[in-house]
Amino acid sequence: MDRIHALTRQTSHALAMLATTATGRRHVIRAAADEYLSQVDRHRLPVGYSQPIVDDRSNRGDAYEMRRGDVFARMLGIACQPSDAQLPDTARAVLAAIDAPVTALITRAETTGQPLIVALLHILATDSDPDMGEALRRARAPRPAVAA
Repeated sequence: MDRIHALTRQTSHALAMLATTATGRRHVIRAAADEYLSQVDRHRLPVGYSQPIVDDRSNRGDAYEMRRGDVFARMLGIACQPSDAQLPDTARAVLAAIDAPVTALITRAETTGQPLIVALLHILATDSDPDMGEALRRARAPRPAVAA
């Protein structure tokens, strides 16, 4: 029961921190979580090894140190040990939360059969996003005349 409670507490904390995180920082968190999980889930070999680390605890610890698990945890304020058994599940939950809007857009686009309209509406709706807002302002700005 205590392990389940700790998992819930760690994941809840990470998701709460993610909700207040800026877009650029989310990209770094996503990249760090992807890299960390690539070794934990045994899609990539440990850095400098020609064989996977068989022991799960040691593999998690190595991925934490060498595959940016420490960056992921630090950016979300997660206090944990390198071999923390809950951190991979927390990373998966964070990735799912980051991907949720994209997944919803894809579902909407497939359901309506109008992916371009869904994409356009999404761009217009997210104009309040500082990154998207800046891109839209640049696109709307008058272009200087080209002297011939």
